[in-house]
Amino acid sequence: MNAIKRLLLKSSFFRKTIHRSGEEIHKQKLNDISKHLREAKNDLIKLLPTQMWQRFESEAYVSGGCIYSLYHDKQPKDYDFFLVNQSLVDELRKYFIDHAGYHGSDMSSGVHNDLPLIITNNAISIGKYQIITQWVGEPQEVTGQFDFGHNMFYWRNEKIYTLSDWSYLKGNALVYNEQRARDIVGTIVRVPRFVQRGMTITQKEMSKVLLKLNSVGFTDKEIEILENNKLDRFGS
Repeated sequence: MNAIKRLLLKSSFFRKTIHRSGEEIHKQKLNDISKHLREAKNDLIKLLPTQMWQRFESEAYVSGGCIYSLYHDKQPKDYDFFLVNQSLVDELRKYFIDHAGYHGSDMSSGVHNDLPLIITNNAISIGKYQIITQWVGEPQEVTGQFDFGHNMFYWRNEKIYTLSDWSYLKGNALVYNEQRARDIVGTIVRVPRFVQRGMTITQKEMSKVLLKLNSVGFTDKEIEILENNKLDRFGS
């Protein structure tokens, strides 16, 4: 009996040790990501007009796929910055449109500080940095309506927060935000991209997406985008 007790205690000790080690690794990853995003924000601020530096520092936060990529030791394709104030969005759009070399009906472009500059209805892109202009507001309003759980994390005030569950950040499963997700057609379009990056989606989760689409239907704009085969218009 004593031998069995010792074995159980030893097993319990190892489980706790593994759990503690996993939590320490998780916390270290979050700290490393926070430092990385601090540097990214500093770099972007330097690309903005000086009169907007202080407001951008206080009103901008990072959200989206870059946090998930960094957690899994992958270099993000881009960094999405969101703003809580529409007036700053309008000022930034005006500034960069005025400094763009090309002006089209739904896109302006040029070069800014030797980086490619693109302004659309969705975002201002300066190199690998994107200032999202399509959705503006606090993280609960914006990030809280993202389509999948692994993207529902944001960085603000030197800390990473979750609006879903930390397990979604650690894993590779696509879990649909069926209660609040918007842009349903865009969600379906993005699924193959996530799968190509090594993520998985169950039939159950895909069924939730399709049922949501059946519930809300297509908008005229979505049908136009699909007919013209311009799927990139559904956002990043």
